[in-house]
Amino acid sequence: MNHPPSLPPGAVITAALVAVAGLAGAVLAPAALPTRPVYMAIPLLFVAALWVIPLGLALARGERWAYVMAMAALIFLTDATFRSRSWADKSFDWQVLLKGLVWFGCGLGGTLRLGRTLPRLTSPPPVFVLLFVAVLGLSTAWSPSPSYTFLSAMGFLCFLLFATAAAEVLDERSILLGLAIGAGLIVLPSLAISPFAMGLTPLSPGSTGEVSRLRGITDHPIPLAESAAIFIFACLALLGHVRRFGGRALLVGLAAAGIATALLTQSRLPVLAMAAAAAVYWSFRRGGALLVIPVLTGLIAVILATESVAGFTRLLPSDILESLSRSGHSKEILTLSGRLLIWPYAIDLIADKPWLGYGHAAGMSLFRGFTPWKITHAHNAYLQALLSVGIIGSLPFLAALWTQLRVFFTRPSPVRDILLLNGLILGMTETSMIANIPSQGVLLWMLAAGMAVKVRK
Repeated sequence: MNHPPSLPPGAVITAALVAVAGLAGAVLAPAALPTRPVYMAIPLLFVAALWVIPLGLALARGERWAYVMAMAALIFLTDATFRSRSWADKSFDWQVLLKGLVWFGCGLGGTLRLGRTLPRLTSPPPVFVLLFVAVLGLSTAWSPSPSYTFLSAMGFLCFLLFATAAAEVLDERSILLGLAIGAGLIVLPSLAISPFAMGLTPLSPGSTGEVSRLRGITDHPIPLAESAAIFIFACLALLGHVRRFGGRALLVGLAAAGIATALLTQSRLPVLAMAAAAAVYWSFRRGGALLVIPVLTGLIAVILATESVAGFTRLLPSDILESLSRSGHSKEILTLSGRLLIWPYAIDLIADKPWLGYGHAAGMSLFRGFTPWKITHAHNAYLQALLSVGIIGSLPFLAALWTQLRVFFTRPSPVRDILLLNGLILGMTETSMIANIPSQGVLLWMLAAGMAVKVRK
């Protein structure tokens, strides 16, 4: 593909400096104008005005730099938050409006490329993702929060259109660069403020109620840990594309910063899921699947059998369990940080409406009866799909994942497949792939789906 020339370096540097200045102004405005929160958005208007027209035109032309920057902006503006309310407060404010605008803008950029991307969008697995998004939209008809469901479904559609276009325009190096910039804009500032504050948002009941867990510029430790895992992966994967010692040393240093951030969040699974995804991929490429799969299957079977018969306390002594927990109580490990309490509650709800579910993004209403603490989703992507759109609506979701796995087995590719495997593993305890509000987990899943299409030349 022949790409038009990129913007002059001076123009990009100038735009970047103005963007940083505007972002700094938006961050400092709450302190300078505590009684006028609406003024927080004013500096960002200059950033939007500077970028929106040239970026939109470049997206329509399919310029790589534009898709890299748009991907970075989509990740950063979706997952970062600067508001002073708790993570469970989903009320409308200027930041919600900003997220909606960046969703729409990226979706519009993808729409302008439909002439080139339609064959990719109508082929498996993206076509199954499209069907799943359509079901999410249809669930507005039976959702207890129809407006919230509809807006979220439109966000999913925008993400899909953009991800499909990005998969058509970008190569793996460019995708890694977009991931590194977007996640880095979240991870590095969060690490920088860690000596002074654990987060900008107030503490909330439940998992965020622990003062020592870093939230940074996100509203919860888990999204920050997920961003850190993506940042670490992107930096290390970019090592293969950089030859100079200085560049490689910088990437290693940035990856170390990502590891430090992840450790401060005290959220273990995102980094472990990414490491496991990379291990599974490289084992498969080297013929290790014949050994890895049965060993993992046997280990999981033994653990589940032991837990069902005698409980986890027979596997590890209580003092070891306490040392592994954040809180110092073995109960945290024995309940998988409370997930063994959430999942039965979600399964009971699914049993009441198994075929069509309760509607997408209905977690705020559904989990009001869950009294131990406040939650908004099932902490499991597969249960969440059944909870949202039932067995019928979950079929295209599972079909998309199955076709993606088939492509992994027949035509393995490192970046695409590690992103997919990371999402599948993380989906066992989180709902990032099909979150109530689309975020970087949704983007990565849809990007992997778009990359899985075999392009006919």
